[in-house]
This record gives sequence, structure tokens and C-alpha cells, in this order.
Amino acid sequence: MLYDNPDSFLICAFKHDNALCEPDPGETAPRQYACQQGCGNTVRTDMHARQMREMADEIDLKASLVPEKLAKRLRRNADNFRKMADAHDATAQTAEALT
Repeated sequence: MLYDNPDSFLICAFKHDNALCEPDPGETAPRQYACQQGCGNTVRTDMHARQMREMADEIDLKASLVPEKLAKRLRRNADNFRKMADAHDATAQTAEALT
């Protein structure tokens, strides 16, 4: 079963033993709002990477409208989204290559 988590820009291919979201024993679904970076259950698509870049652009726009300290924090957040999208692009594999 695949679980889409649009807030995290990823899909969870849930396997209880791999889950870093710490599901309760016997759970058959992830704790979707407890996604952890580096979890072996996560899958990111090209669309997710595109959405992350769009989110980074939105955050940069907001950063231009707020005081400098907050703007720096927002820009750092935007940079992190772009880095994750770049990492996806650098390591992405086609569905055919995975089978």
C-alpha cells in the first residue's frame, strides 16, 4: 500500500520494520505527519521535486516581504527545499530500472 503525503512531498511505501515514524506495534499504516528524513519507506517522484522548487519560489517571495531575520530563515528553508529537489534529480531512477 502506498500513502501519499503531499505535505512532505513524498510517498510512503509503508513497511512497519523500516518505518522511522514510530508506528504503534501492529499498525498497518504510517504516522503520516511524523515522516522522518532518510526513512527507507519514502519515495519521491519528479513531480514532488518540481513542487518543492515551486514551494521554494513561494517562500522566497514571502521572504522579500518580511523583516531581515525572518527573511533569512525563510530563504534557508527555501534553499533546503531546492537541495532536496536537486538530490532527487541526481539520484532518481526510472520505474523500469527499479524492477
